[in-house]
Amino acid sequence: MKTMTMVYFKPKPEYFEQYVEALKKSSPESYILTRDDEVIEIWLQQSVEKLAEQQSEALDWLDDHRYMLEEYSPEEGHTRPYTAFVEQEPSYITEQN
Repeated sequence: MKTMTMVYFKPKPEYFEQYVEALKKSSPESYILTRDDEVIEIWLQQSVEKLAEQQSEALDWLDDHRYMLEEYSPEEGHTRPYTAFVEQEPSYITEQN
């Protein structure tokens, strides 16, 4: 089943633009959004297995860029990830596929 993942990041102010650019280069297939002091990455995968395949590489990338981020809390760390199954997409998206 198709999945959508959203990951929230809070770059340190001095690294905000640099972090956005690095994320855009590393994830050309995802949506990159900014809101106030946060960056949000959103991507759709055809299956949860595809998501699992990419997890190791994504964590390695995050480890290389973690110094640019503020922690949300000691419990959450540097990201707020959310993954869910896509139950419906807008018709204009499904018509394009």
